[in-house]
Amino acid sequence: MSQVKHKFLSGHPIIAQLLSLIPKELFNQVVEEENSDRYYKKLKTSDHFICMFYAVLTRNSSLREVCKNIGLIITKLIPFGMKQLPARSTLSDANRKRSYRVFEQLYKGLYSYYRASLVGNWLDIGGEVDLSRVEVFDSSTVTLFKEILRGAGRNPLNGKKKGGAKIFAKMNLAEGVPNFICIRSAATNENMFLKVMDLPEHGIAVFDKGYNRYSCFEKWDSSNRYFVTRKKDNARYEVVSEFDCTHALDIIKDQIISLSYREKGVSRTVEARLVVYADPESGETLEFITNLKGLDALTIALLYKNRWVIEVLFKQIKQNFELRYFLSDSENGIKIQIWVALILNLLFTVLHKRIKEAEDFSTMVMVAAKNLCSYVSLEKFLLFPEAYFKSIFQKDLQNMQTQLFLSG
Repeated sequence: MSQVKHKFLSGHPIIAQLLSLIPKELFNQVVEEENSDRYYKKLKTSDHFICMFYAVLTRNSSLREVCKNIGLIITKLIPFGMKQLPARSTLSDANRKRSYRVFEQLYKGLYSYYRASLVGNWLDIGGEVDLSRVEVFDSSTVTLFKEILRGAGRNPLNGKKKGGAKIFAKMNLAEGVPNFICIRSAATNENMFLKVMDLPEHGIAVFDKGYNRYSCFEKWDSSNRYFVTRKKDNARYEVVSEFDCTHALDIIKDQIISLSYREKGVSRTVEARLVVYADPESGETLEFITNLKGLDALTIALLYKNRWVIEVLFKQIKQNFELRYFLSDSENGIKIQIWVALILNLLFTVLHKRIKEAEDFSTMVMVAAKNLCSYVSLEKFLLFPEAYFKSIFQKDLQNMQTQLFLSG
């Protein structure tokens, strides 16, 4: 074996390389804390996770398909404790009965473990604000095939409505992965998320106007927490004072206003800053409200503009991991699959950072998913694909072609 060829080879197949990104000590600690192996003799949590990890990454649409495919690569999984092929019924029971919380806690543990390596300054918001202070959040709905989790909207004419899971996620702009996730039915109101979400002191929350809750704004304003959002069309307010913005680029208005609202039958007000911005690209006029009063008005608009990254995150997860076909018809099993997809997104984001984003995220996931049994180092291949092809593939191909013509 040539030295160059050896450089690109790993002692483990790609599926093992990906699983090795999960520290064994962390995994065992989560299993012990959640006591998730207590009632399971045939399918331990590690085997269950590997099966779902494989299924979501390779987009298997049925448990029968998962078990058949796992059977073909099970020898590659022996180092991870998998010694026998799980029966389809056993895997189905585990999805229904083993609490999804063990996978939720695994995600949280992995996020804490890799958090420092995720931080990066990759967005431009004018330099006035530290990205690590900015938290963006939103929700995305995953449509289900039956009404397991109550769907949103009115009932259709036939009286039936599919279920749906709504994924609420909060993400720090400097990190690129969710640091807080909440999964509820699609009918859940957005304001619920503000009640369960924790915004750190001096943090800046950026979100859509659907989450507007003035009582929460008042609470944040008195506790060194900040927000940037769109003003609702029916907002009732009075102008307190106004700044001169005749020389500000694309800023139409910059005012201090008093927003009126009712809380438990009592009329209340909360002071905020209103920034009216004319988008030069779309020509649309956008109205933002915030309690950040010391920043340039254009910075407020840039903060909200970068809220789009949470939308990109949802799209990335749905496009690259199996969330169209669910391998369980129970709420617990559906949440397990969503958490495994989130874990995969986190691990591939870590890998994407390691290769310095040398390859497109979706291409990286596809290459890994289609070559899980390859012993090539995935990280080195993604970093130096041209060197791999030039030093190995072309030379081997030339030898193969020569032998083919000689044999004729």
